[in-house]
Amino acid sequence: MESNLLRVDLTAGEITSEIIPHAVFERWVGGSGINNWIMWEHFLTHDVNCDPRSPDNIFVFGVGPLAGSGAGSGVKGRITFKSPCYDMFGDSAGGGKFPYMVRFTGFEYIAITGRAPKPVYLHICNDEVSLHDAGHLWGKDTKETHEILQRELGDYPSKTHTLSIGQAGENQVGIAGVVSDALRIHARCGGGAVLGSKNLKAIAVQGNGGIKIQRPEGIMKWSDEFRQSLDKNEAVYGFKRRGTLGAVEMYQHIGSHFWRNNQGNMFRGGEITSDNWVKRFQKYSEVCSSDCFIACDSKYKIDGTESPAAEKYIGETFRRPEYLTTGSAAGALDVRDWAEVAHWGKITNDYGIDNQDLSCSISFLMELKQRDLISDDDVADLFGHSQSLEWGNMDDIERLVESIVFQTNPFGKLFGDGPYKGALRYSEMKGRNFMKYAMYGKGGASFTEEMRPFPTWMNNMAVASRGADHLKGLGLIEKFQRRDLSQIYFGGPEAADLTTPKYKGASTAIIENQVALLNSYGVCMFHWMLDPAGYMPESYYGEAYRAITGVEHDAEQLMRDGERICNLEKAFNSRVGMRREHDTICERWMWEPTDEGMYPGKVAADMFKPVLDEYYEWRGWDQTTGLQTRAKLESLDLGEVADVLEADGALARG
Repeated sequence: MESNLLRVDLTAGEITSEIIPHAVFERWVGGSGINNWIMWEHFLTHDVNCDPRSPDNIFVFGVGPLAGSGAGSGVKGRITFKSPCYDMFGDSAGGGKFPYMVRFTGFEYIAITGRAPKPVYLHICNDEVSLHDAGHLWGKDTKETHEILQRELGDYPSKTHTLSIGQAGENQVGIAGVVSDALRIHARCGGGAVLGSKNLKAIAVQGNGGIKIQRPEGIMKWSDEFRQSLDKNEAVYGFKRRGTLGAVEMYQHIGSHFWRNNQGNMFRGGEITSDNWVKRFQKYSEVCSSDCFIACDSKYKIDGTESPAAEKYIGETFRRPEYLTTGSAAGALDVRDWAEVAHWGKITNDYGIDNQDLSCSISFLMELKQRDLISDDDVADLFGHSQSLEWGNMDDIERLVESIVFQTNPFGKLFGDGPYKGALRYSEMKGRNFMKYAMYGKGGASFTEEMRPFPTWMNNMAVASRGADHLKGLGLIEKFQRRDLSQIYFGGPEAADLTTPKYKGASTAIIENQVALLNSYGVCMFHWMLDPAGYMPESYYGEAYRAITGVEHDAEQLMRDGERICNLEKAFNSRVGMRREHDTICERWMWEPTDEGMYPGKVAADMFKPVLDEYYEWRGWDQTTGLQTRAKLESLDLGEVADVLEADGALARG
């Protein structure tokens, strides 16, 4: 298999293309793996410690070989860059039609460097690529930008699909995301700030080319069997109806929500349930891309009668809030009306900003005010006027969102990089230590789920290469109490047992390798989650990967490929100075118990050290420093990576 890489130097205005040879797929699989390789190679000739908002940073878009192939496993594109909010490895995934439309142009990877002298957008129409003035788009939100480009570029040779930034990205807000077709946000790590710093407003693609499949009959057979197996899976039908909102009731049962800056772990009010959403708001279900057999997405349009707050948003239409959008609004901010939760999801998408870090920045300040740790005068100093900070008040919340998006006042400027950096800056400004109220894990990233009683989830937040995150090491073993999966992975039930640290770090390590494969295939992981034992990434999906690419790696080799991808992400973070002490979580998660949920009194510190030690052991990394060893890297054919780390003083000794 070969693939085309488009390189765009915005400083010089130069556009070139090159072929990514088959040998690279043999090593890096595709998608996320090849993105990582492109970024790693870039930072061998550019300063890895550069300001992420400088022209020296790189922004890579890539999509894996299963995307758009007809496999039926959904589509995810990947963006990769040095994160401006966490100052480390950054990447983010997004679905929709844009990723496979990029494949239809003949380019599967786009690497953008430099900085344009004025706002521009990139237009890719099959093999014709050009840069255009974007002055008329600057200041527009992602919905407006998408609609304008669709009108300007028309429907030939295909309908126009876009990847764009909103006002948050234009203002280089560190937690700004990038939005696909105005609907699906690549939210995490600040990719929008990177594009904003490069003066690149959008990428517009139109393509009608084909995708080369090595064994078409093989993927057709796999796809047909996959569809039939999904049709027999009862869990699929609940997922079609509720999507990720099905987690609301389960998390309420076990106490895994994130209420009022995680002072508690249960939603209040009783209105935020998936049943209430489906009955009152949901209009119809749909797929986010045509290459999916599930259709877990849906649309709403508010007519004003659905809830007490609905009349404020009559006519508003968007896609159903995902669980984390709901968790950040109904949980972190205590918003108790579905119309307002939906509106929160829409405005954060339109502005192009990560609602995880955003909600935790706002809830941090709200908790300080709740506890009388700051006065009305302190609040007025932050906003330039008196400002209510009332939990659940969407009018207040929306004003705080605008402060950050438009950088209009000290609060917005302090918290533009999220709650960790914001809390540090505010503590320094006031000469007081407010850090115990900042919610974060590795790198300063926030995440709106309860962590304290869940050792694997806790470890995921501490070690994920892109900062506190569940999607790098997502697994159902622990929170879903899947003893059957623990038996399959480890030969015993311990990984699902919350009373022991055994196999919790191991779960993170193994599942990170599997997720790296899914991200590199270019598929949606929701299909895998519906039957983790049946749809193993290295074996079940591996069959599809071999049919499409002709890369004849068996399950064992693919797991090694996934491990190699994870190790490259780790190596990047080691180069920028991250060590074991950075693999940590915030004070509240670590030490402060809550008295509600199924596991009252639990704190992460109960098991944190042995779980992290086990993770390093399973990774083959040095437990004292958290650094990689030459032996481990060479076992993965990454000797040249070990050489770079050694030269940088970032390789474990001995």
